[in-house]
Amino acid sequence: MGDTLRWMYWLPGAILFTAPLALAQTPEAASMRSFTATLVNIAQGGKDMPSKQRLTVRGDMMNFRSGDELGGILLDFSQGKTWILIPPEKVAIESSFTRSLDFPLSLILTDASGHPCGKEPTLKCTREGEETIAGRPTVKWRLVQNNRNWNTYTATVWVDPKLGTLVRLTLEKGEGVELRDIQEGPVEDAFVQFPAGFTKVDEKNLRHEDEPAPTPKPKKKGTPPPKKP
Repeated sequence: MGDTLRWMYWLPGAILFTAPLALAQTPEAASMRSFTATLVNIAQGGKDMPSKQRLTVRGDMMNFRSGDELGGILLDFSQGKTWILIPPEKVAIESSFTRSLDFPLSLILTDASGHPCGKEPTLKCTREGEETIAGRPTVKWRLVQNNRNWNTYTATVWVDPKLGTLVRLTLEKGEGVELRDIQEGPVEDAFVQFPAGFTKVDEKNLRHEDEPAPTPKPKKKGTPPPKKP
């Protein structure tokens, strides 16, 4: 899938199968969820990658970072917005997102229905039962993504209905991600609010260093020179 993760890699892991739990997410789960967790990237073959990130979640807001300091990426699932936070410059690079395997962070939190695909038309989710993952009751889903180029990708996701969050995601070749050390309870405001004093910069207005500068439009013949003030 090319640069599938953008900010992370992928995982499998051990699964403990249990009898069906008849799990269902309550409408309040998404709005009331509040927890922290460690996101572990897992390579093909089930081996943990050395990189680990921290997640802080409250409601539809999620912060994803590599350490304990303010920064990283802030996502607002209610608006479909993401901001890359750059504290030294107090800049937040803003962009929009939809649920997609091309951007796995977009799948971490579910909406109030508990459905991992949400209303995204390129995704189809099929419920496959209930399992216990890392001691947490989850609902297992098969996710199929059909891109505009007619390529199809599949993954298996396990969703904790109590928190309305993905606990594990596994791709076709076995790599994926998993949430561990989930700690429910109050979280620091600074991680789940847009930071005060930061300036929002639209990603569309940024030019990467390897991109050529835009070519100025040629002047039309006969166009008079601009008048001096």
